[in-house]
Amino acid sequence: MANTTIKDPVLEPYYVSKDQYCFTVVETITPDDKNIGRFKKEDKGNQGKNYEKPVSHHSTFAAALSKIAIEKVSLKSEYDSIQSYVKEWTSQQEQLKEVINKISI
Repeated sequence: MANTTIKDPVLEPYYVSKDQYCFTVVETITPDDKNIGRFKKEDKGNQGKNYEKPVSHHSTFAAALSKIAIEKVSLKSEYDSIQSYVKEWTSQQEQLKEVINKISI
């Protein structure tokens, strides 16, 4: 059975990969230019290219989307007030609710 990949601009830099067992949240990571070549590894043509990192596994699509909302809020390392954190959390939840409502899960 093949994997199904579910991508949407609302989810970026994350997406969901579905296989016969679970839904996996995957993060696409773009290396910082300042770190390219920093560790003196031989370049095999892949330095500076995006790579993917599995973040978590879930039994339902809704749980995977909820994890993405949590991760997206955590991307920003600092908030200047509780209000701005809650505003960002609410924004992420609203965007994902729109997606969930469209697919009726």
